[in-house]
Amino acid sequence: MSDTARDIKQMTPEMVAAVGQQAMAYVRPVELEGGQTAYGIFAANGQHLGVAPSRELAFITVRQHELMPVSVH
Repeated sequence: MSDTARDIKQMTPEMVAAVGQQAMAYVRPVELEGGQTAYGIFAANGQHLGVAPSRELAFITVRQHELMPVSVH
């Protein structure tokens, strides 16, 4: 077994969850007070980073912060 394969097998769930944390953000619809739909921006670990009025604006915002946007349904 290679060192890389051994290292991967020894990763904890927390370590796996942190993969990509500094490189991507996910965007998903959220409901605001009053029933309006907006798009929440979240870090890979689930931390809420912001909200945008449209999916397009959320993706633009994520890219402006040098992250890769990922859509979540």
